[in-house]
Amino acid sequence: MALFFIQICAMNFKKISLLILMNLILVIYWSQPTIIKNDFRSPIGIPILLSGNFGELRSNHFHAGLDIKTNGTINYRIYAIEKGYISRINISHWGYGKAIYVDHPNGYTSVYAHLDHFPKKIEKLIRDYQYENQSEVITYYLDSGLINVEKGEVIAYSGNSGGSSGPHLHFEIRETISEHPVNPQLFGFEIEDSRPPEINKLIFYDLGSSSFNDKCGRQEFNLKKTKKSYTLVNDSIIKVNGKFGIGLSTVDYYNKTYNKCGIYSMDLWVDENLKFSQKLNELNFSTTKQINVHKDFKAYFNKRESIHKAYIHPSNELAIYERELGDGTLEITDSDLHKVTLIVSDIKGNSSELNFYVKKDHTNLCNQNNKSFKKPNSIQSIASLDSNVIIYMDSNTLYDQNQEINIDIDKDDVIHLAKNEVPVKEKFIVSLKINNSYITDKWLLAHIDKNGKIKNRKGIVDGDNFKASLNHFGDFKLMVDTIPPKISSIYQPSKIKKNQIFKFQLTDDLSGVEEYKVTIDGNWILSNYSYKSSLLKIPLDVYTNLEIGDHNGMITVKDERGNELNYSFDFSIVDN
Repeated sequence: MALFFIQICAMNFKKISLLILMNLILVIYWSQPTIIKNDFRSPIGIPILLSGNFGELRSNHFHAGLDIKTNGTINYRIYAIEKGYISRINISHWGYGKAIYVDHPNGYTSVYAHLDHFPKKIEKLIRDYQYENQSEVITYYLDSGLINVEKGEVIAYSGNSGGSSGPHLHFEIRETISEHPVNPQLFGFEIEDSRPPEINKLIFYDLGSSSFNDKCGRQEFNLKKTKKSYTLVNDSIIKVNGKFGIGLSTVDYYNKTYNKCGIYSMDLWVDENLKFSQKLNELNFSTTKQINVHKDFKAYFNKRESIHKAYIHPSNELAIYERELGDGTLEITDSDLHKVTLIVSDIKGNSSELNFYVKKDHTNLCNQNNKSFKKPNSIQSIASLDSNVIIYMDSNTLYDQNQEINIDIDKDDVIHLAKNEVPVKEKFIVSLKINNSYITDKWLLAHIDKNGKIKNRKGIVDGDNFKASLNHFGDFKLMVDTIPPKISSIYQPSKIKKNQIFKFQLTDDLSGVEEYKVTIDGNWILSNYSYKSSLLKIPLDVYTNLEIGDHNGMITVKDERGNELNYSFDFSIVDN
């Protein structure tokens, strides 16, 4: 900081006011990350290349860690970044898949997810717990000291389990007490990055009868890049009238990778005044869904475009903003020309700058459109014209009170509930009249996505109504599922050796596979099912405790509506 003052003085800028100088010092202080004192090593033995970073915009949440590439394969050694003890193990078909948590003495917990398997001492503990609970899916909280690990000890092997779309390691660091994810790059891991973020587009949002260049409502502006900064394509002045907010379509890239990642910080200046600042140091799982009003939800839903809004919605409780500056909303009230500057940075300090000018337009074209956002404050019920479909919402359902919610039913009995590009804050109830005498627990509410794919949204029969709890709008249809799942043999020899694996495919065309159980000679056997591939594996390992000779296997599978199928097969274990 002393060098900064010396440089300012040497430049002898007599016209720089004390206010400008103080604001410059403020933004430099605010935008620079502080490395947290630690002795962590890398969680993996190869150079860290990222396919996703902390705070990156996702469909319904901020990304809580780093996605570390594993060269498109599995079984890389995963190391404890510091000494500690294993505090939790999760095995799930979804989300993090196979994951392990290590608590460290310095108050942080490291998380390693989408794993394939574990070293023997950990694997045995997991298997024992799974057999004790007769479930592949477990959440196992371990007492401190049960499994201690040293820094650099192998605690797992990388994989592609859970909701992973390809082999990689998802790595997090959390505060142990709060469980808040902290940006792992604040701990100084060596990740090569000399590329500044890219700014692709500028967006102006109407926050109250606003117009931009004589047009009402949301407006987009294309940009061009110069050597020093980004500017508007035509270098024109944007004429504004009314209250408005600004957003940037912006992403970041790391060296040696092509994956789009998220920015670290964004600052908005009007002339010499800092109006908005955000920085992604820490997240809170309880508020991460409010990303849906931080980002441009519609643009992300329709085009996967990452637009950060440089203003704060009233329902946005995220702790990533410098709230003392205000909410970032703007309104030009004088006739002067004002310079607007937006600076986006990555955590390495690489930054990009956008500069443009705004001026008040005294013509008021948009009085008829009052689009200011308000917090919902009442309980609502909305019915279709024939009252066969009713939506029940309370004051927490929507982010904005002025959202248009319509219900339409087409000739194919597809129910169109509002628009799925409208974000939902909390779940709501939809009630549908069953006009068919066939009243059964086999009814389900199917969501039909834009590609025509059907996804089960469950629900229950209540008298002659069907009710389901939903967390999004879109197209739905009431359907009946009375057909059990299918079991297809992939590898089922009549004679098999120990440590080999039976393989079957479990599929269901509508409500989806919900439960499965494998027994051999009447005893529960651990099996491994992947919803991504529909593959069921039955390993005849040491934990099955089977002797050489004849045996009977039984697979029981149920779909979400309770339709069940049993599949029996005989086999013999032969000597190796």
